[in-house]
Amino acid sequence: MSLMIVALRAAWVAGCALLAGFAVAAALGFVHPVLDLFNHLQPLLLSGLIAVLVLSALMIRAEPWRALVLTIAATGVVASSMIYIPEAVRGWNAGMDEQTPDSTVYRLVTFNVFGRNERPELILDTLDTIDPDIVALQEYSPQVRRAIHTELTERFDHFQYCVGGQRAFVGLYSKLAFEPLSQDACSASAVSTDRTARIMVRFDPEASRAFSLATTHNDWPAPITRQTAQFAALADALVGTPDPIIMVGDFNSTPWSYALRGFVDTAGLRRHTYNRPTFPALWHYLGAWRPALPILPIDHVLTRGGLSVHSIDTAAPSASDHLPIVVTFSVPAS
Repeated sequence: MSLMIVALRAAWVAGCALLAGFAVAAALGFVHPVLDLFNHLQPLLLSGLIAVLVLSALMIRAEPWRALVLTIAATGVVASSMIYIPEAVRGWNAGMDEQTPDSTVYRLVTFNVFGRNERPELILDTLDTIDPDIVALQEYSPQVRRAIHTELTERFDHFQYCVGGQRAFVGLYSKLAFEPLSQDACSASAVSTDRTARIMVRFDPEASRAFSLATTHNDWPAPITRQTAQFAALADALVGTPDPIIMVGDFNSTPWSYALRGFVDTAGLRRHTYNRPTFPALWHYLGAWRPALPILPIDHVLTRGGLSVHSIDTAAPSASDHLPIVVTFSVPAS
């Protein structure tokens, strides 16, 4: 056997072991937040490990290399499947709530519009097609806002806007009147250095009982302590928020993450976004932003306190790297 063949087999085994190691680390994410980072890569881990397992079975015949690499790959597939498959199954079985005769249905869009959106007019076209009652925008940068704010105020009578760092540009537009519940995490200062922001408001429409809405944009999961603190702050803010409540936004966290699941449990929320990849709808390569296939579900819809969700869909990306989420929900009259 030539030295080259041995080296190639050793490299293949090492690569397989690295991939499987990431999958095992992700499954152990409850032990330490750093390990939980790998859960955000679950679609890539599982598909990659399955590919490695199949290719190894077809291409490697010599023992003990074959037994070694198949064992390692199978271990990784099992570890990744333990995290990935239950979420997929829950998604297929998750039914929508039925509308009661005394309820009023509202349509909401939550959308990370991409701070460097090169065609913001497409956002207006998408919203005109959907005709929502409420619009929550994340990464709503000053240049995007300058391009569409005036047109949005012609469609929506009520709005609120937060500024700061890239993920603190959050906006809310509504046909329904609302009252802010808190301004502690929504700066109006152009020199604010806040990395993130959240809008929390209360609607009291005549057609239904009052309900609360919150929208936010979390940082990326790394460094892990930053997002952990943001989830803790969100959970604390929701403690005093009156039910029923709907919370939407770009959480930069996948449903396979122990961090997101822990936040949902701590805040007593119900997540409705199963099997809804929204990112990346764009990817920068060959010198330009080009369409990509979304594989990560990081934009979510969460509720608490009897609010019913009847449908969740995604819409056209509108020159953003995220897909917008369209949700219809209702609040009982009493």
